[in-house]
Amino acid sequence: MRWGKFQQLLLLLGDAGLLYLSLHLTLYIRYGNGALPIFWRLHITPFTIIFGIWLLIFYISRLYDSTSIERAIGTVIQLLKALTVGGFIAIALFYFVPLFLITPKTNLIIALSIAFILLTLWRVLFGQVIRRTAKLRVLIFGDSPEIQELINYIKLHPQLGYEITDHKQAFSHNLASLIKDKHISIVVASEDHQSNKAFVNMLYEILPLGISYMDFASFYEKLLGKIPISLISEVWFLENLAETEKRFFGLGKRVFDVVISIALLTIAVVLFPLIALLIKMESNGPVFYKHKRVGKDRKEFNLIKFRTMQKDAEKDGPQWAKVNDPRVTKVGKFLRKTRIDELPQAWDILIGDLSFIGPRPERPEFVNELRNNIPYYDMRLLVRPGLSGWAQINPPYYYGTEKEAYLKLQYDLFYIKNRGLGLDLSIALKTISVLLSRLGR
Repeated sequence: MRWGKFQQLLLLLGDAGLLYLSLHLTLYIRYGNGALPIFWRLHITPFTIIFGIWLLIFYISRLYDSTSIERAIGTVIQLLKALTVGGFIAIALFYFVPLFLITPKTNLIIALSIAFILLTLWRVLFGQVIRRTAKLRVLIFGDSPEIQELINYIKLHPQLGYEITDHKQAFSHNLASLIKDKHISIVVASEDHQSNKAFVNMLYEILPLGISYMDFASFYEKLLGKIPISLISEVWFLENLAETEKRFFGLGKRVFDVVISIALLTIAVVLFPLIALLIKMESNGPVFYKHKRVGKDRKEFNLIKFRTMQKDAEKDGPQWAKVNDPRVTKVGKFLRKTRIDELPQAWDILIGDLSFIGPRPERPEFVNELRNNIPYYDMRLLVRPGLSGWAQINPPYYYGTEKEAYLKLQYDLFYIKNRGLGLDLSIALKTISVLLSRLGR
């Protein structure tokens, strides 16, 4: 059983069912079986709204990621945090939304307690079932760092539902016999093997055995959520980055960007006097910081932020961002941690230089260096850059070296190929999760 949409949907439906069961048990405990129908009708509508919010919080808390079932203790702690936040939101809605007509206190506490117990047991059981379910056996042809990376990833994440068969055996055995003996379900091959006529004929002959075949780049992308740059060619871009299929999505995204950027600019104007005062009190220099970034089609623009560094932080020239950067002021650390420093970028979004979701824009000096050292680097400039992106919600969160810029490009190409409403919404929600996790440090 492979971890995917079906498992996520099953986990979500189980959570939803148990939330309603927790409400049913709460009302039964409080009022008995006779009065249960009356109180059920009174509670069902407001609690349905509450449960929808809780499930959204679960998603933001990454409780539906594949790794959530392998971190038992961590998942329980994350579940407790999510339900605590959900409980406070429920209290606020019950007491400040008159349409709810009820203001449950005891019922809410009992329902939260029962829900926590049931959801914990459900997730432990779900994890055990997933780990014990028969796995699809995979035979991979090829030898490269990316292939070894994928093999190691599958071994470290058994909940994905795959099991790697030693691919080196395939060179010393009859392929048909090996597939039968090892019960192979999927054969994966890199591009250099696909160009080998004898290898292709061998695969053709074993089709009657009922195996599935995938090219390595697609299998790698499916599992790791990034593109194996060294194993693709120019043809891959021609086949996968057609802009004409994304025009309607692009139009809707632009409308969303304009509406939300206006709302954020309103907030920025309200907070501006306080933020400006704090920045000026700690260090001399301007309130805003502008620096060049490279956007869509290599067009340069000014990225605007509240200043978070010392006045002369880059007197010796541009530098890569660092973890615990000593140039950042105390006020700047707070502004960065809360992402308040990026509020002025709503102006860049409003005028169309930036979007909320997309590859994070780099400085011209770094782009010129990276495009000479990293293949296909210019391809990330096919779309409008973003305030947050697929790379920003996948570790490491700081990309301050050329090696990490390569990794970032792998994620950016995945986004450009697969961008759409669902992926953008997922990135937006998980960005909130990343932000909240930083606030907790």
